[in-house]
Amino acid sequence: MGNTLDDRRFIARKIASWFHDGHVINLGVGIPVLVADYITDNVVVQTENGLLGVGESTGGLDPSAPYFNAAGASVSIVPGASVFDIATSFGMIRSGRLNATVLGCFEVSQYGDIANWARPGSYPGMGGAMDLVSGIENVIVATDHCTKDGSPKIVDRCSLPLTGLGVVKTIVTELAVFTVSGTEGLTLVEHRHGVDVERIRRLTGAPFRVSEDLKEM
Repeated sequence: MGNTLDDRRFIARKIASWFHDGHVINLGVGIPVLVADYITDNVVVQTENGLLGVGESTGGLDPSAPYFNAAGASVSIVPGASVFDIATSFGMIRSGRLNATVLGCFEVSQYGDIANWARPGSYPGMGGAMDLVSGIENVIVATDHCTKDGSPKIVDRCSLPLTGLGVVKTIVTELAVFTVSGTEGLTLVEHRHGVDVERIRRLTGAPFRVSEDLKEM
């Protein structure tokens, strides 16, 4: 709630705590990549460019390093890791063999729509995101609660080009955790210590319910 990198690592640690032995997960570009740094159990991390068994990232591209993730960052691999072609990688994704994907976003709506590939003036192509949100059932969004100019990233309706419609199950920010229903919208289930519900309402661009079992993150 001050230092951006610290807040993003807080988000990553929270999400990492949900995965356990035997889970196979995919991590997208941005905050999601940091999740791999906090995996403690025998969780296997897949990257869509063709790695299964990704370890920590170095935070940049080392031209001499043999392995890198979909974000272009050099990564370590864990014992037993495998390397394969991109067609095999997307076969895993499209056939539902992964337990979860963690993605960043530009916007996410109250009903689970996600926009994470294009902004005005920048249309780089959707890449593998469309496969991830359609082929993996548990889609988790890891995002800053607001943009740099203070605008909410959690909105009632996305204004940017969509990656997927009604696909997001959970949203995690530095302030809160929401579950998402395609029919009932957002439910606040966790809040960060020292952050009250009214502050979260002010910074969220969509209505939400508050769980009767609201917890601290």
